[in-house]
Amino acid sequence: MATIDVTIKILSPIHLGSGQADVNVDAEIVRDEFGFPYFPGKRFKGLLYESAVEVVEMFELSGLAAEQSALLEKIFHRRSESAVQLVVPNFFIRPRDEYERLCAEWKYLQRRFPAVFTATEVLNAFTSLRYQTRLEDGVATDGSLHNLRVLEDGLEFFGEITLFNADDEIRTLLALAIKNLTAAGTKRNRGFGRIKCTATFDGLPADKIVEKFFAEVA
Repeated sequence: MATIDVTIKILSPIHLGSGQADVNVDAEIVRDEFGFPYFPGKRFKGLLYESAVEVVEMFELSGLAAEQSALLEKIFHRRSESAVQLVVPNFFIRPRDEYERLCAEWKYLQRRFPAVFTATEVLNAFTSLRYQTRLEDGVATDGSLHNLRVLEDGLEFFGEITLFNADDEIRTLLALAIKNLTAAGTKRNRGFGRIKCTATFDGLPADKIVEKFFAEVA
C-alpha cells in the first residue's frame, strides 16, 4: 500500500459545479454543510485519468516509452478489473485533521450564534459570482444573462490518495499524471480552472519520481 499526499492549488477562478441553482445563482459549486468548498474525489480521479491518457499518448508519440496504455487499464479499470486499487477521497481546504477540527469549531459557532455564523457567509468568503451573456452582432441577447459561482485563486485543497498493489511503473505514471494535471472545472478553455498539483508518495516527492524516470529513459 502507498499513501499519496496531494495538494491542489487554484491558480485562476474555478467553477466546481454542484449541478444546483437557486433564485440568485444559476450555477452553484460543491460545498459541505458548513459552507466550506471542497474538491470532489470522484472528479479528481476522472481528471487524473484524462491526464494519464495524455501522458501515455505523449510518450508513445515521442518514443520515450512503449506499452504504457496497459498501465492505464490496471489503474483505472475502464474495461476490466485488476488487483490495483486507487482510492481517491474528497479534497478539503485543510489537511484532514485540521479540517475536522475546523468543522467541529464551526459547528459549535453555527449552533451558538445561528444568525451570525451561517453556511452562506462561509461560502461567500471563498467565492464570487461571475456574469456572462451571449452576444449577437455586438448586442446582448435577451434572456441570455447567466451567472456562476467561482472559487477565487490562491485557495488550496488537501487530500490523501491510497494506492494498493502497485509497482514502480504505476507509481511513476501516476506521478507524471499528477504533474501534468493543470486544469479543472467548467470553462477550462476560457482561462478558468487553472490548477497546480503537487504530491508525495510515502514522503517521496513526485518530482523526484519524475526526474528518475527521465534519467532512465534518456
